[in-house]
Amino acid sequence: MSSLECKICKIHLDSSNTFLYESNEWILREAEKEKNCAGYLYLEPKKHRTSFVEFSPIEYASLSVVLEKGMNWITKNYSPKKIYTVTISEAVPHIHFHLVPRYTDELKGIPYLQAALEGKL
Repeated sequence: MSSLECKICKIHLDSSNTFLYESNEWILREAEKEKNCAGYLYLEPKKHRTSFVEFSPIEYASLSVVLEKGMNWITKNYSPKKIYTVTISEAVPHIHFHLVPRYTDELKGIPYLQAALEGKL
């Protein structure tokens, strides 16, 4: 898939979108409302990357800064019990991170993440 066909690249290029944070390398944005999970964020490289091995040294170095911003924003605004950070990048091959806050103790781990990904929380 080229960057011209990539769903994430299209979101980044759409000037009508607003993001929580944007640097030269990264975008931090809220997930769609359909995820039905308050505070759910995406952390995405601006360049079309499909694997960690494609990251530049600058992308690696700046990743922790943006990840910290996302974690702090979720914690400040939603106070979850835990925040899961996962990357799968199968449905959309542009590598990205899901920052998924967990608010309940009834459902945890992989089952919680699956429900969050499917918007079934």
